[in-house]
Amino acid sequence: MSMNWKPSISINWGRVPAVLLMLAPLLLIAAAYFWIQRPENLTITSVEVTGDLKYLNQDSLKPIIQPYAATNLFLLEAKELETELEFNSWIYSASLTKLWPDKLRITIHEERPIAFWGEDSMLNEFGEIIDAELPEKSGQLPVLFSPHDNGRGMVENYLKIQRWTKGFPLKITEFSEDSRGSWKLKLDTGLTVNIGRVQQEKRLRRFVVGYQGELMDQINKVHTVDLRYTNGFAVKWKSAWQIKQDAKKKKG
Repeated sequence: MSMNWKPSISINWGRVPAVLLMLAPLLLIAAAYFWIQRPENLTITSVEVTGDLKYLNQDSLKPIIQPYAATNLFLLEAKELETELEFNSWIYSASLTKLWPDKLRITIHEERPIAFWGEDSMLNEFGEIIDAELPEKSGQLPVLFSPHDNGRGMVENYLKIQRWTKGFPLKITEFSEDSRGSWKLKLDTGLTVNIGRVQQEKRLRRFVVGYQGELMDQINKVHTVDLRYTNGFAVKWKSAWQIKQDAKKKKG
């Protein structure tokens, strides 16, 4: 006698709605994920550029920003955009903030040049050499130079000189050092000041006292001051021809 039988399957229909309720959020999340993966969905509608910009024009940044911003915040290649912006000579750093759902804020920290570095570059406030040009500042910012790659040291020394000569009315237009570390200044009257390698603070303070006491009224006639002496300094006077040439330049 043969018997045919089928296994019985018991379904708890009462638990089916509970399972669906558990799966529904996961399905919604998955659907939202795939939806936002499409760049045409929830696109960036507003880009705000902030920062104290003195030399940069915001319009000049648009060609850099627009290709990256033609998407949504989820797909935005933020690090790549920051790097691309920082390739600009005038941008020290750039940082991005995503303002969901569709706004982007870009904060720019602009370079702050404090001096020209030789003829072709500039120095920022940290003594870093930047490959930037600012011809309109020629004559307003000093020119610093060293045969060594010593921008930071030159900036620090220049700031020291400013402290040591505080109250001195003449403007420093050039500050340089040679291969042996000997300092030299050029002032806006055309006067050259040889400082030397040692006791720079003591020598400059002595020069300031000497200027206030004897040289003030004749400073435009002085060609060079040499501070490399133990108890004083030497003065080289301009020739009559040089004084005439200076007068012509002022009139011109």
